[in-house]
Amino acid sequence: MRFLSLHGSLSSGPTFDAQLGPLQQNLAADNAASFYFINAQLYGKAPEGNEGFFGPPPHYRWLDYQGVETEALHQSVRGARGNSDAPAEELLSGMIPVDITWANHKDIMEYLDKKLEENPDIEGICGYSEGASIASTYILHEQKMEQEHGRPRRIKCGIFFTGLPPIDEKKGYIFADQREEMIDIQSIHVIGAADPFRCGADSLYNVCDPDTAQFFDTGKGHTVPRSGPIITELGDAIREMIQRAKEE
Repeated sequence: MRFLSLHGSLSSGPTFDAQLGPLQQNLAADNAASFYFINAQLYGKAPEGNEGFFGPPPHYRWLDYQGVETEALHQSVRGARGNSDAPAEELLSGMIPVDITWANHKDIMEYLDKKLEENPDIEGICGYSEGASIASTYILHEQKMEQEHGRPRRIKCGIFFTGLPPIDEKKGYIFADQREEMIDIQSIHVIGAADPFRCGADSLYNVCDPDTAQFFDTGKGHTVPRSGPIITELGDAIREMIQRAKEE
């Protein structure tokens, strides 16, 4: 199965390609999965001193935070710490304003529509951090288009690395208590027990149907796993998810 792959904020397709290198090699061994990496549409600049984490320039970001400086938002997220006993959605709302406005929701959805039209063999979607938020948003977009216009859905399963919940069409994130309909396709949520931003991944998981969503804990932080037995274990978990998606 081929996956449309969306990088994290202030990064790039080539960087996400490199980050997923060991996992790609594992999944390519039996042609289980391949990945198609794209850049977001907006240019950005990685915080000074953090180029090693975000990768070499040019950097891109998915979301246009209307009225909010990207650097200020990243500083807020990096510096935030919450009560781990509080609900994930409450912790996330303490890091990112719930009334933050997105200026480009429609543009992103049309951009991803075009990428899928250009690549008819893509059946899955994969995202890291902000890219996972956009990936989950697109899944909901496909569900809506099917219900309202009868358009067949392309995406059969999703891989989310240390993600964030889907964004609302106008402002804020979509939380589980705000809608009855959930993300209903097969999904695997790669999370890190030591991730200070774990509440984002938990909030995304909570929007998904628990019968089709699966946690995979790397025990690490807000990163993509790159070495050790965990690559084999994650590769096998993805193979099983793909098989379930094909059987549905």
